[in-house]
Amino acid sequence: MRKTTLFSLILLYGSATVGYADEVIGRAPSNLVGQTLGGWSGFLAGGAIAGPIGAVTVGYAAAWLGGVTQQTAGLSEQAYQVQKSTGEILLVRSPKRHWQQGDQVVIKGNRLYPLQHTENPTFAIQH
Repeated sequence: MRKTTLFSLILLYGSATVGYADEVIGRAPSNLVGQTLGGWSGFLAGGAIAGPIGAVTVGYAAAWLGGVTQQTAGLSEQAYQVQKSTGEILLVRSPKRHWQQGDQVVIKGNRLYPLQHTENPTFAIQH
């Protein structure tokens, strides 16, 4: 009886996960690294030269320039447009893994994981 109940819970949990799957619907370049590096560098340099107003102004300009520089150099990383089960569309970076349009994924934190990754390993059947 215990094994049957446990198997039913596993089956129910697995089928419920499919209903909440998110889907990759497109790709977009991500220049976040260049923008961050440029923004912080500009913020510090602008602050040292012109105080708080210079920090903000030069920081924004350097962030924009850092993103443009990264894209021009061909160093853009990959980001994916993901449509959540609620219909909301998000842009999620995925520097280490490539996805295809139509892949079923789950967003955890700020990363994408395959739908199978979300299975809970704590439901192991014991003999």
